[in-house]
Parts: sequence; C-alpha cells; structure tokens
Amino acid sequence: MSNNQDTKKKDALRYNEYYGTQETFDRLYDRAKKNENFYKLYELIVNEENILLAYRTIKSNRGSTTKGSNPHTIKDIKKWSQEELVNYIRKRLENYQPQPVRRILIPKHDGKMRPLGIPTIEDRIIQQCIRQILEPICEAKFYDYSFGFRPNRSAKHAIARCYHLMQRAELHYVVDIDLKGFFDNVNHSKLLKQIYSLGIRDKRLISIISKMLKCEVIGEGIQKKGTPQGGILSPLLSNIVLNELDWWIDSQFCGMPTHHKYSCKNAQDRALKQTKLKQMHIVRYADDFKIFCRDYNTAIKAKIAVTEWLRERLSLEINQDKSKIVNLRQNYSNFLGLEMKVHRKGVKRYNGGREKEKWTIKSKVSNKAVDNLTKNIRRQIKAIKHSPKPHMEIGRLNQMVFGYHNYYDSASHVSKSFHVIEFNVLKYMKNQLEPLATKTGTQNRVIKKHYGESKAIKYYCGHALIPISYIKTRPPMQFKQETCNYTEKGRKLVHEYLKLTLESRISDMMRNFVKSENVEYNDNRISVFSAQLGQCAVTKNILKTFNFHCHHKIPKHLGGDDSFKNLVIVEEGIHRLIHAVDNEIISKYVEIFKLSKNQIKKVNEYRKLCHLEEVEVA
Repeated sequence: MSNNQDTKKKDALRYNEYYGTQETFDRLYDRAKKNENFYKLYELIVNEENILLAYRTIKSNRGSTTKGSNPHTIKDIKKWSQEELVNYIRKRLENYQPQPVRRILIPKHDGKMRPLGIPTIEDRIIQQCIRQILEPICEAKFYDYSFGFRPNRSAKHAIARCYHLMQRAELHYVVDIDLKGFFDNVNHSKLLKQIYSLGIRDKRLISIISKMLKCEVIGEGIQKKGTPQGGILSPLLSNIVLNELDWWIDSQFCGMPTHHKYSCKNAQDRALKQTKLKQMHIVRYADDFKIFCRDYNTAIKAKIAVTEWLRERLSLEINQDKSKIVNLRQNYSNFLGLEMKVHRKGVKRYNGGREKEKWTIKSKVSNKAVDNLTKNIRRQIKAIKHSPKPHMEIGRLNQMVFGYHNYYDSASHVSKSFHVIEFNVLKYMKNQLEPLATKTGTQNRVIKKHYGESKAIKYYCGHALIPISYIKTRPPMQFKQETCNYTEKGRKLVHEYLKLTLESRISDMMRNFVKSENVEYNDNRISVFSAQLGQCAVTKNILKTFNFHCHHKIPKHLGGDDSFKNLVIVEEGIHRLIHAVDNEIISKYVEIFKLSKNQIKKVNEYRKLCHLEEVEVA
C-alpha cells in the first residue's frame, strides 16, 4: 500500500493563492464552524476562479489522461481557451445532466473484483468545482478521528491513534466492524438529508448532487443507491455518510456534556471515567473502522448497538462473519495492512507500593499483505527478465520496495515481516536475474542515503537493488488537530509537516518514472529533489511530488545533458517563467509569485543559460 494521501500536501494551497480562492475557502470554513447555513453556494461553484482552479487540479492528477464514456481526456480540454472552458461548465450546470459513467473492474486483495465508475473528463472537472466549495464546509463539521480521504490526514495517522488508545489509554478490547458493500449501498435520500443537515441548503446544488448520484452506469443503468467509486466527489460524500456515526459514538462517552467546564479534554476524560458510562472511541479510515473499549462487556454492547444503529439510521448492514470483538492482550487485530496487539512488558510501581501492569505495542505486517507484497515483487522481477529495457524495470522494483518500506515501517516488528518476504523471493530473484547480475553498480543519492552505508546492498544488476529486508521501525506521529488548509495557523503546520515528510514524497517519485525520458534523467531528478529538500530552487516553496518541473539548466538543444549538475527542480509556473518570451506572460508569473529581487536574479541566471533576455527587476 502506498501512502499517497500522506504526500498529497500543498499544491492545493499554492493553487488557491494563484486564483485568489483561499480567502473564500477560509470564510466558508469559519462560517461552518459557527454553524451558519449556506444558501448561495452555486454562485461560488460557477465563479471563474473556482472553475480555473478545478481545471488546474484535475490537470495535475495522474488519472486525467484516463477516458470516461467518451474519448476525451485532459489533452482535449487543454486545447480550449479559458473563456470556452468557463462558459462550457456554466452552461452544463444550468440544467445539469451527467454523462454516463464507464465501469471498470480492478482486483482486490482477496481475489474479488472492485467496481470503479470513471466519469468523463468534463464531469470530473464539474465534480472538482463542487468539491472545492463543499470541502471547507465539511472539514469544519467532520469528526477529529476520521482519517480517510481528507486533506493532510493519512493511514499512518489512523495507526498512530490506534497505538495511543491501545498503549496510553489501555483500551484492550476492540470491536472490528466490516460494512457489507458500503459504497454500493449508500441510501441517496439519507445522504441528501445529511448534506442539508451540515448547513448546505442551496437547492440548486443539492439537485445537481442528486443527479450525480443517479448517474447512468454503462451496462448497469440508472443507480438507485450507492456512491460510485472513482468519482472526484465520491470520497467526500462517503465521509458525509459516516460522519454521523462518528459523532454518535463520540456522544456515548467523549462528547457527553458535563456540569463542570473542564480546562482541557484530558481532565474531562478523567472525570468521565469515574462515571458508569461505557467508554468507547472510534478510529475510522474511510469505511474501515474500529471501536476501542475498556472491557469485554462494553465491547459486546457496543457491537450490538452499532449494528442496530447502522441498520436503522443509515440502512447499512455489517458482515457478521468478518465483524468481531478482539482481546488485544491475546490476539491480533487487522487494520490498514497491519496486525496489532499489546504485549505485557512489566510492572509499573507507584508511591505507596501500588503496582500496575505495563503494556507495549506489538505489530507486524498482516499475513495477507505479506502474500500480496511477495506476489507483486515476484511479478516485477519477472518483468525485469523479459523487458527490452531491464534497467527501467529495475528502477520500478526499487520504487516498489522503497514505497513498501515507507508505508509499513510503522509496525514494531516490521523487520521480521520483510525478512519473510525476502526469503520468499530471494531464490527466485537470483535465478531470474542471473544473466543481468553484476558485482557492483550505480546508486542514486536516495539509495546511498538510506541503504548504501549500511552494507545492506548485496545484489546488483548494473544498478543497486534495494535490499528487501533492510527496514527499521519508525513509530507514527499523531495528527495535530490544528493542522488545516483553511486557517492561517493550520497552513503553517501543513508546511512544517511537509518538511518532515520528504522521504514520503521521494517514495512516490520512485514509483513514478517519466516514461518518455531515459534512466539517467529519472534517476538524477530524484537525487536533485532530495538534494533540494523537496523545495523549489527559486521560491523555496515546499513541492508536492507530482507537481514540479525538472529544468535543464543548459537545454538539450544547446548541448545540455541529463546529468545531476544540469538539472534543477522548480515549480511549474517558475519553469514557464524561465522559458517565457512574451512580456505579458513574464509579467503575469512575476506578479503571481510576487518574486523578490534575489528570486528574479535566480530566474535570470537560468534564462541566461537558455540564451534568453533577462527579466527586468521592478
């Protein structure tokens, strides 16, 4: 599993600033926090800046070249003028009728197939327009400990919260709930009422969302229930559905009102523990969630109550075979690819001679995940053997292993799990890659930094292969609730967090080669990104993995090459400024980025190497 959500960090913030929409989003968030209602959201959705922002966001998405039910992709939309795009979106929304959705099936880990619905590129842009306006409102209303499909939150944050409840709060009974076909069984009428209850009361907007939900799926007809996986808006809508469950469970203990106003949450929790209330806490990632309880009797009652509540309130059924109560002192509980339990470490002694058992986390990669990782690595090894360009496939194998290390390193016993994976594939790898094997090979800076000095690299095929079993545990960090895209303080925390997640972004880079370029270019761009600490060479802004440009200081047509020294990482707009010859475009980007004299001087250094005139300093 990749942790892409953890790395999708703030191109969105920069885009918001480019198009002047950040102030609008901040205002929506603030009003939602004050429980205000919204009646004129349609006008914000069809605003020109919001449409252009949606186009830019979709354009940077890797799925933008995927076709829906018509043959159009983002390449066709790029040919439109700005005016044509804005007018098209506005005209479609006047009497919106969604185009049919293309159905595709992708394999799940258990061998079954997961249905995805792919809207047309035009409808994806429309959905993005709506999502941009709804997200700030919903973020203000969503529960603190739901982590799936939300900005700045990741699977690792969910795992960190589980560790906290297991070890620090000592909640050793967990109710594992498995929803039966959640995305296929969402009740449309109930969802629209939930949207209305969040304060979203623009009837035109609710009508448009209703039509999206009932959109025709090719081969299946009009949908009477469910939110199609694959749509831009579907993840947000699914969180709206289960947000009600989050707050209901919170109201059973944490959110119970008290007569005394406590100075902090911890003091209130300590007071609530003295009552006869049944202690329970939910941790949710999309439709996968757990409820942590103090004792077995509470867990039984929680399971029965949640099952009935889901059926009566949301018309959702649970899978009784997969839903169970786990004693974490005796058995493992599966969550997001990990198996976790608590292990007795010793005894704590307090003043007065009182003793208390001490527990610590014991977690590992789940058996199912180990099998899947083994199959994926063996499949990639086979691809290396049969490829006309084996070095490209070797790069992809390194990307794959580095990504696995980056995600699963939150398990306390991750090293043992990856030793099993290596044992399962090592003999196969040596047999398949024997003709390509060499005694030594090249290493990019990322591999040198993380694996080179340890002498762990023992296998080469012209390039170093990342050792599968060389992985160290890194305890996951809990999510800071102040982190938010829609407040000044929250945005500062976002940028601070990005500086700590450079390895996550490099992991994504290693999984995504530029297919049109050679091995040297792809290898060196990772090294340059790492050397620049993931920052733009000109603005020093933190860059998201998939939305930067790699600039050749000396262009290839002027004799430049793909060497490390000739590459530099910059923002897309800065790259356009470096190569721009039209004065209007130059002025536009200088104004957008509000470049200082030193930054313009840096741009001029690159322009000079391209034999272009310098940008004048204002």
